[in-house]
Amino acid sequence: MSDSGTDWLTAARVMVVAGKGGVGSSTVAAAAAWAAARDGADVMFISVDGRPGMGTLLGGREINDREQTLQRFDGGGKIRARTIPADQAFGDYLELKGVGGLLRRAASAASLPMIAAATPGLEHLLVLGKIKEIERNREADLVVVDAPPAGHAAPFLRSASGLSDVVKSGPVLDQAREVSEMLADVERCRALLVALPEETPITELIELARDLGDDLGLALHPLVVNGCWPDRPGLAKSPAMAARTHKLKLSGDAKRALESAAAFGRSRLEQQHEQLDRLRAARDEPVITLPRLPTPTLGLDEIVELADALIDPVNLTTETAK
Repeated sequence: MSDSGTDWLTAARVMVVAGKGGVGSSTVAAAAAWAAARDGADVMFISVDGRPGMGTLLGGREINDREQTLQRFDGGGKIRARTIPADQAFGDYLELKGVGGLLRRAASAASLPMIAAATPGLEHLLVLGKIKEIERNREADLVVVDAPPAGHAAPFLRSASGLSDVVKSGPVLDQAREVSEMLADVERCRALLVALPEETPITELIELARDLGDDLGLALHPLVVNGCWPDRPGLAKSPAMAARTHKLKLSGDAKRALESAAAFGRSRLEQQHEQLDRLRAARDEPVITLPRLPTPTLGLDEIVELADALIDPVNLTTETAK
């Protein structure tokens, strides 16, 4: 792989991407996968919730539980993708541990949902365990995990430590310990957390970073603030003043309409700067800002644009916005 600003993407072999629902974390996960694969990495994209449309967004077919290649790049990079249903992960793990007979007995006695209902966190652990096996076997240079939304991301990632506290022996405890080891290893796993430049998403990002980074001990990539409006220095001028500068005449209605639009733009940028300042004051991680894309429907072109922005050093900052 070449050195083109993507080194941080592959600093760990697993990247867990999470954020509040609606902030674009799945889109950012797709952009991260694209950027790394374009630079030569063999990327496995795992959609935990099986969100519809992610396969086509990356230029391939819909993602399912069978691995498929979505994209190939010059230089050897590629994006493969799959989902990991908990029941499939359950069978794979028991087979790996040589307890296929137990699987048959469990299947005849109760379904996995019934077993999982008696063991909170088990389904999450099974999925994480499969991801751990993919990472440990070096099946990809980078595993990008499109995690559940923020409200479910922490329980998803905490399942291993939670089960370690209540299960005292057997294959479930072994799996929990192995997953916990992966999550604690900065070279094996890091999280990429995503928000919008708005009060509630930034608050949830700060809380999620504390929960996963400070409490759970999961290493964090730079924090991503998606959907940022571009700075417009010209908004500091009134429309009348701007018109005079360019020797133009504006009608009263035009002045009022332009002033309303300018006021809206100034308000949005002030809110954005305030929230970015609040995030940088609360966290030490660098912050990456991604542009707001003026399109009703995201496609491959937008993923490429976000991939470019994700690795552009101009968008990576550690200083408080002025």
